[in-house]
Amino acid sequence: MFNKLKNFLKTDPSAIDINPEKESLRKVLFWRIIAVVISFLVTYYYIGELYTSVEMTIAEAAILTLLHYIFEEIWPKDKH
Repeated sequence: MFNKLKNFLKTDPSAIDINPEKESLRKVLFWRIIAVVISFLVTYYYIGELYTSVEMTIAEAAILTLLHYIFEEIWPKDKH
């Protein structure tokens, strides 16, 4: 499977262009909304306390959103 993905990326360099139109923030925020819902549901399932689950989810979301955005911006861009 990894070989197929690697071959695909070699044949289509635009597929690895993470941020072709400077839309990193929009993409990161959209994904974080999905991830926050999943994180909250998992946290609430294991802890069973609404307030604590919300606190943990907010802290995790803020930290991971910032780190994801930084990662998107520093990822090497394909320069033709």
